[in-house]
Amino acid sequence: MVVSQSEIEEIRKDLYKRAEFVIKAYKEDLDALAEFDRTGVLKLNGKVLYVAKFNDDKKDQ
Repeated sequence: MVVSQSEIEEIRKDLYKRAEFVIKAYKEDLDALAEFDRTGVLKLNGKVLYVAKFNDDKKDQ
């Protein structure tokens, strides 16, 4: 199957549009996950859904 350069460019544009849609549609969720990575608190729509417990006990090390 031979694909022309114009077809490749059209496919690339379509993929970028799809990626932009997903990022816009799930931006709040992605931001919440990024905050969770930084703070250990998963908060969505102003509600705390999960708080990670970190083991600070030095005996286990």
